[in-house]
Amino acid sequence: MKKKYAGYIFPSMLSFLLTGIYSIVDGIFVGRAMGDPGLAAINIAWPLVALIISLGTGIGMGAAVTISINAGAGNVKKAQRAEGNALFLLLAGALLLTLFLFLCGTPLLRLLGAEDTLLHLAEIYLKYILLGGIVQVFASGMVPLMRNHGASFYAMCAMASGCISNILLDYVFVIVLNLGLKGAALATVLGQVLTLVFCIAFYVRKKNRISFSSLHPEKATILSILRVAASPFGLTYLPSVTIILMNLQALKYGGEEAVSAYAVLAYIISFMELLVQGIGDGSQPLLSLSEGKGDKTALKAYARWTFLLGIGFGVVGAVLFMLARNLIPAFYGTSPDAGAYIVYAAPFFALVMAFYGLTKPAVSYFYATHKVVLSSILVYGEILLTIVFIFLLPLFFGLNGVWYTIPAVQIVLGICSVFFLCRKDNRLSRPISHKDEAM
Repeated sequence: MKKKYAGYIFPSMLSFLLTGIYSIVDGIFVGRAMGDPGLAAINIAWPLVALIISLGTGIGMGAAVTISINAGAGNVKKAQRAEGNALFLLLAGALLLTLFLFLCGTPLLRLLGAEDTLLHLAEIYLKYILLGGIVQVFASGMVPLMRNHGASFYAMCAMASGCISNILLDYVFVIVLNLGLKGAALATVLGQVLTLVFCIAFYVRKKNRISFSSLHPEKATILSILRVAASPFGLTYLPSVTIILMNLQALKYGGEEAVSAYAVLAYIISFMELLVQGIGDGSQPLLSLSEGKGDKTALKAYARWTFLLGIGFGVVGAVLFMLARNLIPAFYGTSPDAGAYIVYAAPFFALVMAFYGLTKPAVSYFYATHKVVLSSILVYGEILLTIVFIFLLPLFFGLNGVWYTIPAVQIVLGICSVFFLCRKDNRLSRPISHKDEAM
């Protein structure tokens, strides 16, 4: 079992590790080339860009769980239909979202706090990202489907190719050619094109091909996918809603330098968030398959290893962050004022990294085992808590209240996660029956 688990987990971890490294390096390139305005503009535009990635991830993971549970229960045809319907949802969702952001992008950026120079820079970044919107939805959505075929290493190669090319193209476009945010956006899109090429090559193979009959949309199957997709979508996207709220309050209480500082801090903690998401996503096929088969022994073992890895990496990451906190501002090329904010707020965000090791795998575990109510409580409870704390704490603590917000949220979620995991004979914690799910 351990060998099988490692075969799923470590390729997924490496994939998200590279994605995390890319997110950090991307910020370094932009920060060095453009300073605080470039970092602030990306941070303001990111919640709209993240919708694209989150849509693909949510549909892909929702379909992956549905496929695995049906496969574990022996419903092979229903599993195949779920995979085909996932591709239909990816296409429909990509077209609708890209059109919406093209039409409404600028007004939404203004609502997110962008004005004058920041608005112009954020518009440039969003405009070029949307050129590859459909590509990005498919690239992020098809990777979980490939893992479900047992192709974790191949999925890792697909993601890694995109991340590495992003880094190389960022250097060329942003630093060498001095294309600024336009270059950063184009590097991202072209990296995702490469990932999608790997995905298409996988499904071109005869043994992986999806029949045309499976592509035909079926209402019951689509609803089954979307029911699960709500949690991984929220898990991926709602941190971007946090960015929106943090940006607005940081701008109000600390100015552009505080927004720039938070942009860097968000890059750092997103690295840990992606790493533990890699652990959760990597374990999903095994957790879902064990749930579908009713193999409680395997399910408990896989869950235990997932939480041990998540918590371990969260604690180690927090310690390393604290040790390196004084070096971070120089790497990102921030102003002295923004750098001072980063160093001051680092302990609070290190605590966030430690708690991510518990709360993020908990969400993944609940939706992988089809405990969709519990996963949704944690996912959407996070944003409700953030809304309360981000407006309440600064009234008493000023800018410090902004820095306290995310740690306070994660502490509450950590307590809830432990309670949900330890509680027995809870109706909400029962998975949806296979009879209801295998539609």
